[in-house]
Amino acid sequence: MLFISHLYLFLTFGLASTVAQTHGVGTLFSFTPGLGACGFTNTSEQIVASVSRVVFSNFAVLISQDRGATANPNKNPICKHKIFIKSGNKNLTAAIVDFYVAKVDDNVGLSPDGFATFGNADDGIVPNVTWSIV
Repeated sequence: MLFISHLYLFLTFGLASTVAQTHGVGTLFSFTPGLGACGFTNTSEQIVASVSRVVFSNFAVLISQDRGATANPNKNPICKHKIFIKSGNKNLTAAIVDFYVAKVDDNVGLSPDGFATFGNADDGIVPNVTWSIV
């Protein structure tokens, strides 16, 4: 019975714990900003970024252990951070203002002016970019 109790505790607390992703390698895509999850209205001329909903939400969990994040996405601590993106010899830092809903958590969206640093808008994506939340 003791083994089952320990197994239950391990499964409940060990495997279910959330790990915030603060860096990755993924595909860069262009998105048209507007009113984002952080509560800011941005334009395509501004250099802003979106991360996956999982990265966005889990960052709040990581930080809330110390600073008390709320369920309101406008108050998510990630909204006070930037993302550093690098591809080859090109790099850029952009404010995180939104999240996207997709199954791939490692991708990053950039507004058109930011995306132009890395590729042609007609291409639509730039594969294998590295990124980190700063």
